[in-house]
Amino acid sequence: MGLVYFGEHCFDASLIAFDKDGTLFDFHASWRPRFLEAAERLLSRLTNQTEMRDALFRTLGYNASDGTFEEDGPFATATSEATVYAAATVLHQYSRPTLSWHQCEQLVRAEFAPLLADPIEHLPVRELAPLFFSLHEQGVRVAVITSDDRAPTEATLAKFGVSRLVDYIGCGDSPGRHKPAPDLLLAAAKLLDVSPAQSVVVGDSAADLQMARAAGAGLAVGVLTGAGSRETLGPMADVVLYSIAEIRVGISPPDERLRGPDRSSDRPSEL
Repeated sequence: MGLVYFGEHCFDASLIAFDKDGTLFDFHASWRPRFLEAAERLLSRLTNQTEMRDALFRTLGYNASDGTFEEDGPFATATSEATVYAAATVLHQYSRPTLSWHQCEQLVRAEFAPLLADPIEHLPVRELAPLFFSLHEQGVRVAVITSDDRAPTEATLAKFGVSRLVDYIGCGDSPGRHKPAPDLLLAAAKLLDVSPAQSVVVGDSAADLQMARAAGAGLAVGVLTGAGSRETLGPMADVVLYSIAEIRVGISPPDERLRGPDRSSDRPSEL
């Protein structure tokens, strides 16, 4: 166990489970360009593109007006497989009787899903290797629990040189139930021989914090670098930070001048 400061809140942790997109990496800046590219590629195969685009964005939880994703929308929280079915449902609803359900699913898997599965240009919120290394130095294990699939998750962690510093990876295609269910956090705690009460969950969505509560985690930490806001995360979190840049290991709380500004209502502008 090791002392870790989350802003000014200190916790003696044995395990910290981080969400990936929106927590370790800026969600909107990382995923918006690839999402729009995949959507346009899919829509190029259809005729009623304007109507279909509006329906696809609405269903997957993308706000075209400000270029953000809804906190509880499928794209921000669901597994890759669930996102495929949601997109295929939109196609089926708006293309009947031209396309069957099977054709719609095939089209999404051929034109939409592959782009989302490819590695994207992730923008880390802070340098991850020093953070993870300092946690290990203090005896704190590190987990990454994400709704993304395992292959792109492992590729991303490898790209940023932190694979060997992550003790457990739970993904959207892992067996069992996924966030907001507690299964993956409980699996991490069991594998690493850690009590859930000595675990911390850090995430940008309600699903992350609900997982923490359901598993009996000792601390639930919300961050504002994803789809969530202080208003939505606050009631479920023990502490809300602007980002993981406010996490310090084994030292006193960071000076106020070094902390990120309060941007609870911020939303990234359109790139």
